[in-house]
Amino acid sequence: MKIIDFESGLYRVPLTENWGSSNYAFSSLEFVVVWLKTDTGHTGTGWTFSTGNGGSAFKNLIDHYLAAKVMGEDPLNVERLWSRMWLESHDIGSAGVTTHAIAAVDIALWDLIGQQLNQPLYRLLGGYRDTLPGYGSGVNLHLSLDALLAQMEGFLSAGYRTVKMKIGSEDVEDDLVRLLAVRNFVGPSINIAVDANKKWSSGDAARRMAILKQVGLYWLEEPLLSDDIHGHRLLRQKCPVPVAVGESLYTKYQFAHWISQEACDYIQPDVYRVGGITEFVKIAKLAESHNIPVIPHFGMELMAHLGCGLPNIQLFEGLKGASLSEMGIISQSCQVVNGTIRPGERPGHGITFDRPALARYAMNDDLLRQQNVTTRTDV
Repeated sequence: MKIIDFESGLYRVPLTENWGSSNYAFSSLEFVVVWLKTDTGHTGTGWTFSTGNGGSAFKNLIDHYLAAKVMGEDPLNVERLWSRMWLESHDIGSAGVTTHAIAAVDIALWDLIGQQLNQPLYRLLGGYRDTLPGYGSGVNLHLSLDALLAQMEGFLSAGYRTVKMKIGSEDVEDDLVRLLAVRNFVGPSINIAVDANKKWSSGDAARRMAILKQVGLYWLEEPLLSDDIHGHRLLRQKCPVPVAVGESLYTKYQFAHWISQEACDYIQPDVYRVGGITEFVKIAKLAESHNIPVIPHFGMELMAHLGCGLPNIQLFEGLKGASLSEMGIISQSCQVVNGTIRPGERPGHGITFDRPALARYAMNDDLLRQQNVTTRTDV
């Protein structure tokens, strides 16, 4: 099997419900989708995403540089191809735009490997389990209390035993009121995690968590800027709630630094931000060697395979409003049953984009300039 052609597209897809956090507001996500075609008639599909800025940079890097690195090559040489793409891009940045773009190609390569070997992705990765539990997650700080509780009711109805909500209000008492209301609604047996979206300093986070700990929290996610390893290490020493980080880290080297500094209790890698499946597996194995659970960020449909293939993936994120299934852009949706998901048995990852549905959201340079997206609410 040799790769002989490729195609890519950029799409801005509206969320099924708007998001609001301590410092962000979103109404859509950008997706860059790549199709790699082989001389055997197979097509491997890969994709990556942005929260509104950067998709065109990902696509241009793929179209003009990365695709050439895999043309004429056998997808089974995925380690060689990943290293070639990453090292060739390293001088323009080892992470960020580069790893987002590499992810789309890498995921397509793994899809082709599964097709070539006639095996679903989760079996290629180890086939550790048949189903993966998840948690209900909302970008919901902007919601009224009634709307927040209605969202929680939806999570419980889906069978989730863990839920996550945003915190980071200017007044910590406002966060406390919302958390106590959710705790009263879901009861004592449901885990509640919170996400501050990098809002605080180490001292401010410690002060706030001393107040919020009474709710009984599963983890505190991204309390500080993801650049601040030292601050997270100090916070972890005095924080009464386990600290989770990782959606804003991009390489195995960054995760290694965090783990070696004892700066977190859980890691949350994003398969698209770290450069795809090849790097994600290494990060998960790194965490496994330190007995640190992995709770990945985003990507429910792909996590069905990664989480069922690898042993230390604890939960998938059932992120309200942004699964490929909810957005209606894939041909066969991934269903949550009793709070769990199950990977399909089709070769590869088995995820097929609905091309006509995607076409409604196609972007070009003129549209990008007209629809300039601002997501930050704090600058």
